[in-house]
Amino acid sequence: MKLALRLRLPALAFGLAALAPSCFWLNTQRWPKPMEGPTGAELPPDPHPHLPGPEEATVFRHADPVQFRPAGALSGYPLVFFDKKARATAGACVIVSAGGRAEVLWPSGSSVVMFGQAVGWIGSPGRGEPLFEFQDVDRASIEMKAGDNVRLLGGALLFGDSGPYLIERSRADIVVLKNQSKSPVTLAFRDEVYELAPGQEVDLPVVSTGTAPEEPPADARLLAGRGFQVEVSGELARGDDGHALRLQANGPATLDGLGVRVRLQAGESATFKSLGEPRDEVPEAPAEPPTDGSATEPTPTDGERR
Repeated sequence: MKLALRLRLPALAFGLAALAPSCFWLNTQRWPKPMEGPTGAELPPDPHPHLPGPEEATVFRHADPVQFRPAGALSGYPLVFFDKKARATAGACVIVSAGGRAEVLWPSGSSVVMFGQAVGWIGSPGRGEPLFEFQDVDRASIEMKAGDNVRLLGGALLFGDSGPYLIERSRADIVVLKNQSKSPVTLAFRDEVYELAPGQEVDLPVVSTGTAPEEPPADARLLAGRGFQVEVSGELARGDDGHALRLQANGPATLDGLGVRVRLQAGESATFKSLGEPRDEVPEAPAEPPTDGSATEPTPTDGERR
């Protein structure tokens, strides 16, 4: 009996050892393995200095992969499933790779949720910076409180007191802004300010010169044409012909109007005319006399015959 027990115990131990890897080291995700985001030196460079500030926010990782770079740090670290929340201050950076989703939440209730490829910086409104700045984005949803603004891709500023406002990259050089809130939202794009009503959307081009709001020159002034205005700066001589606004430069000058910007040097001129104006009529050329030298006599009427 003792000999039989001694023979069965080694067999039982071998069976448990064979089952141990499948019981305690089971990997339920065989393929594909989790995607990894950029780390260390692979993180995107700071396009311009984002200095640390006193404003605080909280970063949440909703889907992997998400990287977080604290303010003032040269590299970041991934937010993993068991440590998916990070306390951030102004100057911090959030990097989301393909398939990831991250949210930045402020104590005021404002929030930014990024889906897919995205890079964003937390700003310091106390220094006059936007609440958040996008360096790259595939898709994002924005909620803002009164007084907040967000810098979109390219530099344009978005002002609102509600949300959600959805931004989505439709092409490499086009970002679509959709107002999904119940109140208007204001967009400052280069030298224009637009207001989107609830349900409206607009395509914003991403240009190499940037789309940040432009400050008018110190000597900028408005000249009124027939149904339009032109913002000018510099020394100009004005001449009107009733329909068009003609401007001649006495030195370097800049003209903004009717959707175009014209830079003139001394002696150059530009003419602005509304598209709704009628075209100048060209007088008809007089009939040329016959080349054979003969003159054509007019046909007499019935009264002349009598």
